[in-house]
Amino acid sequence: MKRMTLKARNRILIVFFIITLLYASLNTAAFIRSILEGSLSFPQDAQRQIKLLGKLSFLNYEPLAVCASSLTFNAYVLIITLILFLSFEKTQALETIYFLGFLLSCMAEGIKLFVPVAALTQTSGSSVTIITRIVIGARMLAPLSFLFAELFSDTESRLFVERNFTIMMLASIFMGMLIPLDTRSYTSIFTYQWGIQEIFQTTRFLLVAATVLAIACKILTTYSTDSLHEGIGFLLSISGYFILSNSDNFILTIAGGITLFTGTLYYLRSMHQIYRWR
Repeated sequence: MKRMTLKARNRILIVFFIITLLYASLNTAAFIRSILEGSLSFPQDAQRQIKLLGKLSFLNYEPLAVCASSLTFNAYVLIITLILFLSFEKTQALETIYFLGFLLSCMAEGIKLFVPVAALTQTSGSSVTIITRIVIGARMLAPLSFLFAELFSDTESRLFVERNFTIMMLASIFMGMLIPLDTRSYTSIFTYQWGIQEIFQTTRFLLVAATVLAIACKILTTYSTDSLHEGIGFLLSISGYFILSNSDNFILTIAGGITLFTGTLYYLRSMHQIYRWR
């Protein structure tokens, strides 16, 4: 039973890597072609997603930085999926399954690139609506993935991993479909403006806080320094994700990308250390 579960998990990682490779190649090729043809079309009168940035002159809006952040997410998912498979190929770690949810959320951020590449603001408002809802769902999935990894990584949860993963995905999809959109106004990250921002951001903050609390409880009960390192890796990863997903300036793109990669490697390394001693 354990071996079959391990084999199934590894097959999923391999299939996910292949899909990610094709997806990243398509995105990159489409972007390069648009650059060469000079056909990139950015939203007009876009509003900064983080309004405070408009008051900082060194963080001016740069549409190409949003494209760079999408490509960074694609590269991140591709590299981390390969590392995940190679590092945990023989390790029965349920956290890796839930971490796939986080990788999916990062992969979804790359879809924003199609808005300027395909000139969707001029040709297909319905496509922008779909992309916006995918992005909203992905932004709920990111913190949910880490929370589920902490709450349902024990041995007793092994038989319910598919159910838990499905609940996590459905909750994110429901959030993406529920939130109202303002289709007359664009954000600086190539999506439509969406409503109840305060509730949305508060919910995400609470999910992050719950994950921190779960990790703190693990540290206090196991007295493990590896769990402490896992918590640090989580905070760096989710911070990098938040920065990169809202990046509309090259400084933010570089900072978010470095933080995301560094935090994830630190998180996966600490997780690997924990399972070495089991």
